[in-house]
Parts: sequence; C-alpha cells; structure tokens
Amino acid sequence: MIELLHINEYVYLKDIDIYFSEGLNVITGETGTGKSLLLDIIGAFVDYGNVRSDVFSADIVLNIDHPNEEYGISSGQHIFSVEKKGKKVFYKIDGKLVPKDIVQNIVSNIITIHKQNSHMKLLEKSFILEILDNIAQHEEKIIEYKELYQRYNNIIKMLSVVDKDKLIQEIEELRQKISEVDSANLSVEEEEELENAYKKASNIQTLLQNYNLASQQLEETESVLRKLYSFLEEKFHNELDKIIESVAELENSLSKELIKLDEVNIEDIENRLWVYKKIRRKYGPTTEDVLENLSIWKKTLEEKEKTLSLIENADYEKSTLEDKLYKIAEEISLNRKKSSEKIISEIQEHLKDLNMNARIDFSFSKTELSSNGIDEVELVGSTLSAGPLYPLRKIVSGGELSRLMLALELSTVSTPVLIYDEIDSGVGGKTAVKLSEKLERLAKEHQIIIVTHLPQIALRAEKHFSIVRNGDSVIIKELNDNERNEEIKRMFGGEEIVEKIK
Repeated sequence: MIELLHINEYVYLKDIDIYFSEGLNVITGETGTGKSLLLDIIGAFVDYGNVRSDVFSADIVLNIDHPNEEYGISSGQHIFSVEKKGKKVFYKIDGKLVPKDIVQNIVSNIITIHKQNSHMKLLEKSFILEILDNIAQHEEKIIEYKELYQRYNNIIKMLSVVDKDKLIQEIEELRQKISEVDSANLSVEEEEELENAYKKASNIQTLLQNYNLASQQLEETESVLRKLYSFLEEKFHNELDKIIESVAELENSLSKELIKLDEVNIEDIENRLWVYKKIRRKYGPTTEDVLENLSIWKKTLEEKEKTLSLIENADYEKSTLEDKLYKIAEEISLNRKKSSEKIISEIQEHLKDLNMNARIDFSFSKTELSSNGIDEVELVGSTLSAGPLYPLRKIVSGGELSRLMLALELSTVSTPVLIYDEIDSGVGGKTAVKLSEKLERLAKEHQIIIVTHLPQIALRAEKHFSIVRNGDSVIIKELNDNERNEEIKRMFGGEEIVEKIK
C-alpha cells in the first residue's frame, strides 16, 4: 500500500504530505482545485509522460508485502523518489539512484491508475486486445509473434519497393564498367611514365643524331688522349688514365641509351595512352577519379548483389514466415477467446451491481496478418433482453460507458493499489450508491485512492482528504468527523439542499 505521498514541488503544490490508510481513501474539493494533480504526481512513478511541469519532485512511501528478489527489494517500507529538472529525470529507491525502468517496473506491479475519460478506451479495439492479452498471460508468445511479424513486414516492404528487373540491369551495368576498368589495369604511376616516354619518343630522331655525334666526338677524344702518353712524363699517366676511363664510361652510357632509343616503339606508347584517354573520358575526368569510382562501384555492386540474393530468397522466406505467423496467431486468438469467456460473466455481474442491465460480449472477427495477430475484437452489447448485439459506440451513453469500464477493471484487477480519477463521471442517483457499495467491497482487499464528486462514495471512505485552493496556494487536509460532515454537505449542494432533503 501507499503509506505516504510527499510532494516537494509540482505546479502549485508545494511541501505537501498525505498519509493514506488501508481501504478506501477519497479526495474531494471544488472543480479546479488541483485534485487530479495529486494523481499525476503518483503517475510519475509509473510513466511521467502525463506530468504537466518541467520541474517536479516527490516521494512515495510504499509498504511492500512480498520481496522482489530481482531488484533486491525486501518486504517492508521503502521510499521511492522522482525528481525532474529541465529535461533530466532522476529516480531513487531508499535514497539510492536507480534507473527509471526499475522504479517503473516495481511501482507498476503495485499501483494501477485509472485517469479521467479512460472509459473512452473501450471504443479502441487495440485496448480490448491488450486487456485480453493481459488476462491470457501469453507475453512470450506475443513477443515471438511481433518479432516474426517485423521480419515479415520488412520483406513485404522490400518486395514492394525494389524493382527486381531494374536491380538486375543495374548490377549488369556495374559489372561491365568494373570489368572495363579492371582490364585496363590503370595506375597513376604508369600514366606519368608513359607521358614522359612519349615526350622523349617524340624527340627521338634529334636524340639519336645528338647521341651519335657525341659518341663520335668521344671516340676521337679518346684517341687524342691516348697519344698524350708519349708526350707526358710517367708521373702524369695516372691522371690521364682517369680521364680516358671517364670518357670511355660516358661513351658506354651513350651506347646503351642509343640501344634503348632504337627499341622504343612510339606507336605502342600512343596506343597505351589512348586507353587511358578513353577510360578517363568515360569515367574520369582524371585517372585518380576513375580509380576512386572503381572502388565505389565494387562496394555498390556487393550491396546490390546482396539485395538481389535477399529478393531471390524473399518469396520463400515470406511464405515460411506466413505459415509460422498464422500458426502463432491462431494460438494467440484461441487464448484471447478463452480470456473473453473467462471474464464476460464477471463483467455482467459487476454491471448488475452497478444498476446496469445489459448484455455484453466480445465480438471477434478474423483479419489479415497484422502487428496484433489475426483478431479484430470489440465490445458489443444491448440493453434489451433479446436481439442482436451492437458495437458499444452505438448504444451506450457516457455514464454507461463509465460503468462498463469500471466493471471491466473490477474483473481484471491485478495490483494491490487502485487509483481512480473521477470514475464517477456521468453517474448519479441509485447507480452512485451501487458504485459506492462496490468500491467499499473492493477496498476490503485493495487500497483504493479516488478523486470523486459523489457524496455517496465519500460517505464510505476510511480517510477523507479535502483540497482547497486559494490563488497560488493549496491546502490538503485530512478531515475529522465534523469537517467531513461539512464537506459532504457541500458535495450535496450545501446546508439548504440538505435541509430540503430532510
């Protein structure tokens, strides 16, 4: 149970302590005093999405009957804290920082909160499925189905988006381009060498003539130098040897260069350079660009080939997944139908207790595979003793829908603490008395905290809290017997109305 709610700061609620009791706790007050804010801040421990402020801070003290070994929570009293500053939200258990999910998982298994207008969810088919799935307790099967359906849906999307013929054409074009460039065996270094060789080859005749003349001159020079031996003393012969040797080396180098020049075929160089030019023109403009594009094409080709492989296997995988999905969906559907049969009689009994004579049932229809299976389910009913059943949106009023929602909730109660925000909307007269009796009986097994405008409910409370707003300040007070009498008179309409009733 919740023993204490402490609000340090939330909108205009500041430094407030509310000590709840077991059984039925009611919160009353004029419209606009901020009663629902109290429930919002409790809801922050389950899902702070409905909190209306960027700054809030609160604690709840929970007395837990059973230990939670998964999170190391022992039986007894524990303090849960939540604080939001700007965009960051901090959670604590007994003063120790913990992840949000831990607090919300623990608290959601203890507290169920029913907000205003929650009865409108009865008109949502997805909400009905959620109710039946919770009763069926087949969460693992639901998770397995949704994972398979996600894979199935991805395949459907891929098959609808990708044009297989176009993909094959793109792959063939990439292969041709890659083959053409690969077979050319291009390199920036070779291109530079070819350009240099072509420049030399263009001047080859001049080079040949110059090298031949130089060779002749070197031969003549060597001959002249050798004659000098007879004119010079022996001490100069060593220096002369070096000069003759250098001339001979230069002459030898020129001879080798002449052999190379004779071997150069300018036509071969031109043909090779033309290959570079053709490839650059198609895929360039530079050889560096061509080689970079080649790398990109190869990666793209690999990705497209993978996609093609997936598509070629997609029909088989799609068919296999469909078989699995239908099998699991049929099992889920059967569980849902069993769940509906399990609670429909309880709902009928609760409705009778709430002064609503109506026939209610769950209507199942089979659909194509969807994220929720193959079921479309809605509540149908009739206020007549015989005849067809119709969708609720066509036959019930707002008050009847509220009672029906309460009957459904009472049939599926799963947490020890139940919090209601004005579930009495659209309810009055004898029905209000019936509702108060129902809540009183429920409070024998659950702690109930309810914001209400009905004096019939307030009369049966274990504890009665009144909230009064004066400008930006709020007072929340636990009422004694005399104060409670005065508050209930106010709820009836004041002393004058009470006297008239007497």
